Amino acid sequence: MTYWIGRVDPSMWWQGAWWQELLPADVRLAILSLGVRRLVDEELEIAHRLILEKVELLDREGVDVINVGGSPVVGVHGRAGHDRLLADIGQATQRPFVTALQAEIEAIRALGSRVAVASPYPRLQTERRVQALRDYGVEVIGHESLDIERNRTITELEFADVRTFAIEVARTFPQADVLYLPCGALPVTRVIAEVERETGMAVVTNVQAQAAATLGRIGYPSPVQGFGRLLEQLGAPTGV
Repeated sequence: MTYWIGRVDPSMWWQGAWWQELLPADVRLAILSLGVRRLVDEELEIAHRLILEKVELLDREGVDVINVGGSPVVGVHGRAGHDRLLADIGQATQRPFVTALQAEIEAIRALGSRVAVASPYPRLQTERRVQALRDYGVEVIGHESLDIERNRTITELEFADVRTFAIEVARTFPQADVLYLPCGALPVTRVIAEVERETGMAVVTNVQAQAAATLGRIGYPSPVQGFGRLLEQLGAPTGV
């Protein structure tokens, strides 16, 4: 049996490579892009207006679960806007679905309670992400940002440099029990387990959290090994 995740990808720079590193062989992606190049409000607003059109198309194609990626896109209007979007998606499809922001919050709640954020985003977007977490009741201990605006530049970071940045942030905020790295473009999948070993913290990343949330919603029968505690214990709560 093949399981299909219908994904609304925020970026024109394909994030599927990171998904393919961790998805089981019997899980595949059907991807539609929102075309975001730079993490600026103008592009995020345009992308946000396209979400329901993409959801409806994936629904018609008959995927098993729909994933709306891009926390800066789905959260561009704050918690109230995100909650409205969830209601609108629920009207557009009867299939299980999850947004990136939902998935990340579910993952954080499943693994701990105090969060340090290691973000590649521009500082403004990082601060908005921190506020979004706090709006949903997540305790953010502290955050650091690489201050990168272009998705392509984030995609081209080296895994080793992301690992170093993550460990530095974890050591800066040792009272946290979860280290959260947002952005689906970030090359981080293959160093999640290593960062967990080095820091003792659970690690939540954008792609890993969305994979856990989508697999959980379709009742995927097996844990996924090698990409951190979250996927090894599939079963994060399903609801923000």
